[in-house]
Amino acid sequence: MNKFPPSFPVMGPDFPAEKFREVDLSTSATGPEMTDPYHDLKKWVDKTGENGRYCCYGGYLEKRAIYTAAQYTQTSGPVRNIHIGVDVWWKAGTPVFAPFDGKLHSFANNAQPLDYGATIILEHQIKDGIFYTLYGHLSLNSLEGLETGMFIGRGKPFCRLGNPQENGGWYPHLHLQLILNLARFRGDYPGVVSEKDQNIMKNCPDPTFMVLASLSA
Repeated sequence: MNKFPPSFPVMGPDFPAEKFREVDLSTSATGPEMTDPYHDLKKWVDKTGENGRYCCYGGYLEKRAIYTAAQYTQTSGPVRNIHIGVDVWWKAGTPVFAPFDGKLHSFANNAQPLDYGATIILEHQIKDGIFYTLYGHLSLNSLEGLETGMFIGRGKPFCRLGNPQENGGWYPHLHLQLILNLARFRGDYPGVVSEKDQNIMKNCPDPTFMVLASLSA
């Protein structure tokens, strides 16, 4: 699947493209000292975004030093440090909008430290087939009242960004991921992989267009 329908901007009408600034959190930019999931990220994002003047985004296929938790640094096998979604860094409580018509595929609270926290996956049907969008690091109350299969229309606010106490311990942001084949996953899907996981990378195209989309699209 190479073509997707026009997207509604996931951060909504208050975030036009000129509101965004791309932040580079790769190891080549930050160095190996980027290890704290709150304070180090806050410092870097605040600097790039001029302390809230701009909304920072980025990170697709970025190799990051921040992934030092046990679930990333396995005692055997390759290190998982390649980020395969896009992050949007903004205040906890900010609403997130559905980019396309879809239905609720699944949801979960992935509550391990440095995991997604509250997570929602939407399923989208188009002429060429089915694809999925994943939203991670949400508020816990975003999961209240949800039912599998419920319709969520394009442009509808359906969840909110979570705070560090509920989003896995991260500086507040949205993890947005585009997935072609979800296989048997429910409420979860790898968002960080090793350099050897080429098939997973190919299964998750760049979702940045959903962040920078125009309302007129």
